Parts: sequence; structure tokens; C-alpha cells
Amino acid sequence: MVSSSILGYTPTGLGVAFSNSYSQYDNYFSLTKSKINQGQMSLNILFGNVESDSYLTFSSFASFLSYQPLTLSYVSPAGTWQRDARVASLNKSELGGGVSATDKLNESFTLDFVNPWYNNKSVQYIKYKSDPNLAVFAKGYFNANGTKYYYAYGDSAKRNLSSNQITDRSTLKS
Repeated sequence: MVSSSILGYTPTGLGVAFSNSYSQYDNYFSLTKSKINQGQMSLNILFGNVESDSYLTFSSFASFLSYQPLTLSYVSPAGTWQRDARVASLNKSELGGGVSATDKLNESFTLDFVNPWYNNKSVQYIKYKSDPNLAVFAKGYFNANGTKYYYAYGDSAKRNLSSNQITDRSTLKS
């Protein structure tokens, strides 16, 4: 989180954690259930360019947080990923307090994630050329007398078939 008046640093909790259950079979453990744990991200935020902007920047940020749920975007070489979150805490101290003694507000901030990481993909529909034989498919069988029958779905006229009985065994594929 970086802007001209807000600097977020030392984030933790951007990964993912699972709760796994196993059943034991002799010396082997087989996974029976896997559930994602609710994540939580924490970071420190330095507010304001100068001392006089620190309280105003903090106030603006706190007002922004009232529009929940929030969506955290993480940009990396692997793409842009999002995760929806709600505010768990935003500490408030005095100038020079917090993690380091500076002339700006230096506060800790925590989000509770409400879903796993996701990224939005776009799709493009491609229209394929029609296949005239696509609607014809069938399954055949022989009875005890050696007569061949088949069931056809689709347009049997495309295969020049006039009835459901075929007497030539060589045309039937298994």
C-alpha cells in the first residue's frame, strides 16, 4: 500500500492456510477433508507526508474503511489477484507513538479475509464451423440370428439409412 500520503509496510498473512483431516491406513495417512482457514492480514501504516497532514490523512483513511467489504488487490508478475476483506482493527496512537518514533502517525492495521484469492479472467467466444455429420451418432448390436440392429439419434437421412435394421455386419463398429 503506497500513495503520496500513506505508506503501508511489513505486511503479514498474505498466504493461505488449510485445516486438513486424515484417516490412517497402516503407515499411510489418507486425506479425508481439506478446508481453507479464514485468513488475516496485518501491516503497519505511516500516515501523512508531513506532521500537519498526519491526522487528516488518518481521518480520510478511516472514512474510506466504512465502505465494506473491501477488496484487496495484489499485483505481481503472476497477474492481479483479489481478495475480499473486512476491517478487524485499525489502531490509533499519537504522533511519535506506534512502532517507531516519527513525526507522523504510525499505526497497525488488520483485515479479516472472507474468501480465498481469486483473479478475474476474460473469455472470448469463438464460433466454430458447423459439422454436417455432428448430429449423427449411433450404437449397434447383433441378435442371436446375426441380424444387426442399431439405434440412431439425429438425422438418419444423412447416413442414407431408411430403417433401423441393417443386415451388413461389416458396417457396424463396436
